[in-house]
This record gives sequence, structure tokens and C-alpha cells, in this order.
Amino acid sequence: MGLPLLVLAAGKSRRFGEQDKRFAALPHGGVLINALVRRARKAGLEVSVIIDVADKVAADIDAPCLFAPNAQMGMGHSISDGLKQLALSTSADSVLLLPVDLPLIRIASLQAVAAAARSDNIVVPVCDSRRGHPVAFGREFWPLLADLSGDIGAKSVLNKCAAIVQEVRLSDEGIYQDADTPEQMAELLSRLKPRLRPE
Repeated sequence: MGLPLLVLAAGKSRRFGEQDKRFAALPHGGVLINALVRRARKAGLEVSVIIDVADKVAADIDAPCLFAPNAQMGMGHSISDGLKQLALSTSADSVLLLPVDLPLIRIASLQAVAAAARSDNIVVPVCDSRRGHPVAFGREFWPLLADLSGDIGAKSVLNKCAAIVQEVRLSDEGIYQDADTPEQMAELLSRLKPRLRPE
């Protein structure tokens, strides 16, 4: 069984307006969040998706959902809620965290981060000197993730443990090319081939 990967999908992007970035339509059919689920599974990972407990989209997501009761209080709370649930159901040595708005990330990048993950390290992918996602947190650091709050997210754990963070160098701009607006998402999705292809 592969390492667990949590897709962070509990936030509400105000800059995205009335549209839901998680369900942005892909050129070859399907929607973004389920494309990421498929990609992660092809990378050999066990995928779960963190969503707001008040969100009514679980039936439209092709993966088990972890419901975050404190999602409205920020990403830190969402990660904490999801991680606490995951910790009860897995003996995995590490967990990968992946935001939902990275449509171009490659399967090989997910595999590279997972391959470097251990119980006692934190792994961050880097491309063109820019850090990206997913980030792998060894089980030793899960209590720090469980203590997150507010909207800071896991970056505070990276800062606190900077001395032991291991970087994996990749040639995949998709690890950091995210989308905060419909226009940005449309531009990223335009780079995908219009026909479904092996990922």
C-alpha cells in the first residue's frame, strides 16, 4: 500500500468568485479534483480529500473525503482536522499534502517526493529554485500538523523544522503553478492536451 496523500480542498477561494476551482472543467473532460485523484493513484498513493464538513460535494469526488469541522477557521485547522482523522486509520511513516489547485503537476513528481519520504524527515520538491508541492511530512512531525490553526497552513512547520527539510530537485513547474482566479486556471488548463492521455 502506498503512502497517504491528502488533497487540501476545504478552502473557499474568494478570488475565484462564484465558480468552484475544485470542479474546473478539463479540456479532455472531467474535473480538476478528480484528475488529481487519478494522477495520485497512478503514482501509487492512497488518496483522501479534505473538505469542509458543511460542503455537500463528497458524492462528486472520486476519493474518500475527510470532513474538517473547523475549515471555516482557515487552512491550518483543515489540515489539523484531516491529519487527526488520518492518523487513526493508518500506520504509514509519512503523509503527502497537496493543494487542489495544481493542475499541471506530474505523476513522476508525486513519485519522487514519496520515494524520498521517511518517518523522520520532511520532503519538499524544488523546481527553478522555487519550492512547491506535494510536501511529505514524516510521522514524527504529525503532532505539529495536528496542532496547526488559523490560515497559516503547514508552512509554519517547515519554518520550525527548516534544518531538517530535504529538497528534491525536479524539472516540473507544475509543482508550483497554481491558480487563484478563473483566468489563471483557464491559462493553466489550456496547456493540457485536449485529449485524455496516459498520465
